[in-house]
Amino acid sequence: MARDASRRPTPRAKQQRERRPSQAPRAASGPARRPRKAPAPTPRAARPARSATPDFLGPSRRGAAVAPGGVAAGTRQARERHQRGQAARLVALVAGAALALALVGVVAFLALRSSPVFEITSVEVEPTEHLSAEDISSLVQVPSGSTLLDVDTSAIEVSLRKNPWVGSVSFERSFPNTLRIVITEQSADMLVVMSSGSVAWYLGDAGVWIEPTKIEAAEGQSTDDAALALARSEGCLLVTGVPSTVDPVAGSEATDEVLDAVRSFREGFSEDFASKVVCYVAPSDDDVSCILESGVEVSLGSATDISTKEAVVESVLAEHPSTWYLNVRVPSNYTLRDVKSDNVQSGSGVFSTTEGEGSTDQGTEGADSSSAPGGSEGEASTDGEQASGEG
Repeated sequence: MARDASRRPTPRAKQQRERRPSQAPRAASGPARRPRKAPAPTPRAARPARSATPDFLGPSRRGAAVAPGGVAAGTRQARERHQRGQAARLVALVAGAALALALVGVVAFLALRSSPVFEITSVEVEPTEHLSAEDISSLVQVPSGSTLLDVDTSAIEVSLRKNPWVGSVSFERSFPNTLRIVITEQSADMLVVMSSGSVAWYLGDAGVWIEPTKIEAAEGQSTDDAALALARSEGCLLVTGVPSTVDPVAGSEATDEVLDAVRSFREGFSEDFASKVVCYVAPSDDDVSCILESGVEVSLGSATDISTKEAVVESVLAEHPSTWYLNVRVPSNYTLRDVKSDNVQSGSGVFSTTEGEGSTDQGTEGADSSSAPGGSEGEASTDGEQASGEG
C-alpha cells in the first residue's frame, strides 16, 4: 500500500518516533581521537572585606584601609563618642531644668519679699550677763513694714555694736512673723585699775575698751584686794598702777605702750607660768612687775628676754622656796629677798598696800617684808637676806 506523503503525523506519532533509539554512530575509519579536557575554572577574585564601620558614620569612611586591630578600636571610639554625646545632652537638659527652677525661685522670692504675709510683728532678744533685754531692745530699731525677707540686719547689728559688750550678733527667722536676735558678748581680758584707784576699766580680748566699773571695797578690805576679787569673778587679769596717761574711751582700741608691754609678757611666758600670774603692776612700759599665786613679787622691767627671765624665776624659786621678792630686770644679775622662818607657806596671791607700809600675803610668821613694786637692787627686809647670782 502506497504511503500517503501528504498526511502529517499526529503529535502522538511524532513523540513515539522521537523516543525510538537512534542508530549507532558510524565507526571512524581513522584512529580514535582522545577526548579534550575541559578548561579549568578561572578562580574568582576575593571580595574585599566589608568595613566594620557603622553606616551612620558616612560612606566616606567605608572601605578605608583598617590596620590590624583597627576594627575593634574604631568601634570602641564610635561608641565612646556616642556615649559622650548622650552625656552632653543629659547635662544640658539638667542645666536647663536647674536654670528654670532658679528663675522660678527668684520670681517667687521677689513676689514674697515685700509681702505682708511675712511682716515682722515680734522681735525676741536674749539678755546676756552685762546686757539686759531692755538694753538690747533700746538699741534695736526695726523699720515698720519690714518683713523677714527684706529686713536690714546689717543696720540692726551696727546699732547693737554701739554697746562695747556686744561681740557678735546673729539673727534667726521664725516664720511667718518673728525675728529672734542672739548676742554673744565680748570677753573681758583685763581689768585695768586707773591711777585714781577707785575706778577700773574692762579691756576686751579684742583690745577694745568696754566700760568702766567702780571698785567698792568691803569693810576691812583694801581697794587692791577688792579689785583682784572682781577680776577673778570676771575671769580676767588684774592690771594696776597704770599711769594717768591711760585714758580709756568705750569702744576704742587700747594703744597704750604700758598695756602693750603687759601683753608681751603674757604672750612670751609659757602657758604654765602665765597661769601662775594673778596681777601685773605697770607704772611704765619698762617697769613692769607681776604677782604670782604664791604671793611672790617679781620685778620684770621691760618686755625683753622674757623666756630667760621666766627660767631664772623658776630656778630661783625652786632653790630658794622662802623667796618673797625677786628682781630679774637683768636676768644675768638677779637679786632676791627671802624670809628667815621655819614656817613659810604658800600665799593666796592677794596683796594689799597702805600708806606708810606694805605687806605681801606670804603665810609667814614674824616676817616684816616690803612689797614696793620694782624695788631697786641692794634692798633687804628686816628678817630677810639679799642674794644675787649669775644667771
